[in-house]
Amino acid sequence: MIRLLISLYFVVFISIVLINQSSEVIWQSWGHQAPDELRHAKEVAKTLQTSISSIKQLPNPVKTFHVGDIAWLPEQSATLEAGGIVTTFTEDGHALLTFSVDDSEQLAQLGPFLPAQSQLAKKYLFKLFSFAVLALLLILWLRPLWLDLMQLKRVTGQLAQGHLDISISPSKFSAISSLTSQFHAMANKVASLMSDQKQLVNAVSHELRTPLARLKFALAMLASKDPKEVQAMSQDVQEMELLIDEMLGYARLEIAAETLVYQQFNLTILIESQIDKLQRTYCKDLHVALMPNVMIVANQHYLARVVQNLLLNACKYGDREIHVSLLENNQQIELIIEDDGQGIKPEDRDKVFSPFVRVDSSRNKASGGVGLGLAIVQKILNWHHGQCEIRSSQLGGALFAIGLPKDATRLKAKDLA
Repeated sequence: MIRLLISLYFVVFISIVLINQSSEVIWQSWGHQAPDELRHAKEVAKTLQTSISSIKQLPNPVKTFHVGDIAWLPEQSATLEAGGIVTTFTEDGHALLTFSVDDSEQLAQLGPFLPAQSQLAKKYLFKLFSFAVLALLLILWLRPLWLDLMQLKRVTGQLAQGHLDISISPSKFSAISSLTSQFHAMANKVASLMSDQKQLVNAVSHELRTPLARLKFALAMLASKDPKEVQAMSQDVQEMELLIDEMLGYARLEIAAETLVYQQFNLTILIESQIDKLQRTYCKDLHVALMPNVMIVANQHYLARVVQNLLLNACKYGDREIHVSLLENNQQIELIIEDDGQGIKPEDRDKVFSPFVRVDSSRNKASGGVGLGLAIVQKILNWHHGQCEIRSSQLGGALFAIGLPKDATRLKAKDLA
């Protein structure tokens, strides 16, 4: 950054100095010193004043009169007495040049001449041109920097979308070329780690299924000898299978983000179908208040996963009562699911969205789950530019408030632009 600031400072400083000096020289020789009709006429008057010896030798276009015929200002009188030339103007703005002849009281007058043309327009035009040159020099300096910054933006967007094929071509003339190269190396390292993580999780999860299947078969064969011990071991095997399934599902989310399909569907019907599935398994008192025909543009499969995970979470940790409500406000949709359980402490509400985190003592393995449900919810909501807020419910438990835009594709296109 120091190199960038020093480079910018010197470019601006040197550009201003060069433009000011060159513009001053050019203005003195082209604008300010440019002869006009009045200045040329003064030179003619001086030559005529020194070349004539008598008033009678004056040419006909020259008007003569006595010095007392005009009431001169003191400054003008002093100029005439000193042999100078006095410039006066008519009502039309034309110039008259008056001078004395042979140091007498007789005066000669030349004119009328057109007044001297104003140089302000040329002066401001030249200043505008000078600053345009400065702007051009700054653009030439900033262009490589701008291209590198656009490449950094493109690469960060690719990483956010899960694309691991990254390439950067830093400009040699950019002030941040070293930073761009370092960022490229870091991006490739991150992409490599993400790829290795996916391969590792998939490989480990799949490889564990074979010995688990053999272990389940062996336990089934031993069930008649020691049923109690075999049952405990079978529960451990089922827990491992559940963990593997959740890990595979979470790992697949990274790949699914690259091929998401968004379409319009009725969110109200989707939530009702998930509630029907829940009531077949859990016997809880459900209070449902859904706004009818709430349409949304999103991925239907993964939003169903969000609703399913939140409903299961409320059923597992709630005591008797669950409230579900769906609201629509302008371009925003809000889904609220609350239970009457023990709730989540305010200091732990951000932690529960991290993978494998179980912050409450009541949320133990006996209640099921491995700590990935809310992490999956958070990841899917991020794809749809949504958010999940945890608050305290009036029922005494936890309240999950989900905010979703009505059209996630519009926001996604804006991010990629």
